[in-house]
Amino acid sequence: EASEGGGEGRGGSSTMPHKRNPVGAVALVACAQRGPGLVATMLAAMAQEHERGAGAWQAEWETLLELLRLTGSAAAIAKELLAGLEVDLEKMRSDMDITGGLVMSESVAAALAKSLGRSDAQNLVEAAARRSVDERRGFRDVLLELPEVTEALGADGLDIALDPAGYLGVTSELIDRAVVAHRGR
Repeated sequence: EASEGGGEGRGGSSTMPHKRNPVGAVALVACAQRGPGLVATMLAAMAQEHERGAGAWQAEWETLLELLRLTGSAAAIAKELLAGLEVDLEKMRSDMDITGGLVMSESVAAALAKSLGRSDAQNLVEAAARRSVDERRGFRDVLLELPEVTEALGADGLDIALDPAGYLGVTSELIDRAVVAHRGR
């Protein structure tokens, strides 16, 4: 569904010509794995000796420099990786459709909660999801047979709740929290 951009010398496999290895992602993971050890050195160097430092600052400078280099490298790698990121929207949609709509059950429950209440909506959607799986039927079809769903959402409202392209989950709440936290600084 998503891959790093290809190109000369960019993650080709030596034995499988069709394969592209995630070079940038692997490099980012390597940066992330090195960070904790360096931070541990910085934490150990925080000890304050009486009257004269006994070597902590000597341990800090080289470590701090390496942490800064690592952070700069990770930022540059991430920028390059994101600039070349290839996203296959058709494949993503196809993968979502494999579930017959079940992957959108949270969205349906949230939409129904406005009229039924959270607990009742959750129970209704959970039962409909089980029925959809047990009977090997589309989730939408099962939901449309329930009067609670048709009264609360109608077919159009249900289609909106089942559309992954328009569902962002709790993203707006997370954004609001981040803005409040930033303003509080």
